[in-house]
Amino acid sequence: MKHLFLPATLGIAIVTAFAACSSTNSSSTSPAGDGGTSPPPDDGDASATRGTEGGTTGGPDIPPPTACPTAKYKTLVVVGDSISDVGGSGGTTAQAPFYRTLLVKNDDTKYPEWKGFDLTTCWGLDAASDVVKVSRGGAVATVPSPNPGTDPGVLLNQITSLPATLPGPVLVVGTIGGNDVQDGLISVLTGTPAQVKAKQDAFVAGYGAALTELTKADRFGAGVKVDVLMTNIYDPSGGSGHFYYEPTMSTCSGALGYWPDNKETKTALDPWNSAMAAESAKHPGVKLLELAAPFVPHAVSTPAATNWFFKDCIHPSTLGHNAIRGIFWAGMTKLP
Repeated sequence: MKHLFLPATLGIAIVTAFAACSSTNSSSTSPAGDGGTSPPPDDGDASATRGTEGGTTGGPDIPPPTACPTAKYKTLVVVGDSISDVGGSGGTTAQAPFYRTLLVKNDDTKYPEWKGFDLTTCWGLDAASDVVKVSRGGAVATVPSPNPGTDPGVLLNQITSLPATLPGPVLVVGTIGGNDVQDGLISVLTGTPAQVKAKQDAFVAGYGAALTELTKADRFGAGVKVDVLMTNIYDPSGGSGHFYYEPTMSTCSGALGYWPDNKETKTALDPWNSAMAAESAKHPGVKLLELAAPFVPHAVSTPAATNWFFKDCIHPSTLGHNAIRGIFWAGMTKLP
């Protein structure tokens, strides 16, 4: 995770209080296809090994599919933060299989109800040649000044690093915003409303610049169509501010443990998601998927059977990644 230095203890507490996407276990940002199935959880994370209400799909709120998406794409591009990378530190096996790998190739043993519903089967994608992953743990949408353009921890830089030509149509999926929120919320406790607004504006500007670059004409070759599915930002406490990890009956570790218990967080996060939605709507071919709402009843303080979070209280567990897979799949079925 990123380490931010604040002028007050309470300010420190807020740094990791929201949906974070940072990771000290980042993968390479060079184009790579890794749609294969990763090893199952092996570190005793209760939320990653138990079943859920209604089966292994994460509950009846995100059911398994009944058909392949009508639209077909020849290339899948994965951008964003650690949710789209390898999860949090130490999460490579504990949280796998990740949503991005499940989209490409389902784990038929773990999720038999998804058999036949993956992009290898439905679109004929080859994980080794048709998937380009530039996501990186810790990534933000906010563009630093100056921006050398080489840091893959910035969404815009990830997109400018993509090849000039790709087989089309191209579908881009990704998650972003959690790390921007962590930084911006410091101002909620230690700054003025104007400073908070400045952080939000910088986030939106960077997010918009990335989308502009991604959707500009002929970005991946003459006439190549591009569609983009991004998610908004979830809150591990479900808006309640109750950061207590129920599966292990423990207060969330690190700075989360300093957050005033039950001090609601929703009002602080809503403006970020609203701004993200407004910016997404400005770019043809971009759809913002709802990630925050489905995760509310599966917050860190819920029992293991319904909890979608890893024990770091920040990243999705195996169940969470399967749910995110379902959210993206539902978005794909609505593409023209």
